[in-house]
This record gives sequence, C-alpha cells and structure tokens, in this order.
Amino acid sequence: GGMPSWFWPLAGALLLVVAGANFSNNNAVVLAAQAYIAAFHAGGVFYHLILGHHPAAGCAPAVFVVMAFSVTWLRAGVLVAVVETLACIIVAGGLSKILVTPPAAPLNDTGVGITSESHLLPPIR
Repeated sequence: GGMPSWFWPLAGALLLVVAGANFSNNNAVVLAAQAYIAAFHAGGVFYHLILGHHPAAGCAPAVFVVMAFSVTWLRAGVLVAVVETLACIIVAGGLSKILVTPPAAPLNDTGVGITSESHLLPPIR
C-alpha cells in the first residue's frame, strides 16, 4: 500500500512554494498556504490510518494541522479558521480514499481477511 510514485515529488515542490507564500504580505496568499498545509497534513493523518499504522503515527502530521489552524485564526479569526480547517480535512479525507492504496488484508486461518493491521492489536478472528 501507499501513494502513487508521482505524489511525493509534486507534494514537495508544492510545499516549497507554500513555504515562500507564508512570508507574503497578502493575507489571501498566506491563508491559501495555510489551507494547503492543513489539507496536506490532514491527508498525512488519513494516510497512516488507511495503511493500518498505529493511530499515534497520525499525531506528527496533526501537529501541523493545528499550527495551520492557529495561523489562520491569528490572520482571519476563529470562524474562518474552523471553517477552513474542516473543509481541508474533508478534502484530505476524500483525496486519501482516492490516492492511498491500502495494503492487502492477509487471510486468517478461516480464509477471511484480517482488517486490523496494527502491530499492537491482536488479529480479528
């Protein structure tokens, strides 16, 4: 499972552009950059969940979603920050379902697919 091979170079290039946009004097440019940061990193949370990683693996990208929310709040107010962040999380969830290929579920003794890929949880039987 994972992402398409073209995704990571494209995401890196866009993050480079966004890093520069954060220093803009134009509020709309900064807010657009924060929207990308929130969506990209919310997608990171979904990525780890879809791949069956431990739920704590999503905490690292979630920190950046909170940071993007905070910058948006400081620039545009709490209502805009909440709406923008929720919209980005919804978009990230949808794109994650399209772009992230989940791992094939291994079969248990009865030939039924095991849906839990966590290394900390016992397999579902």
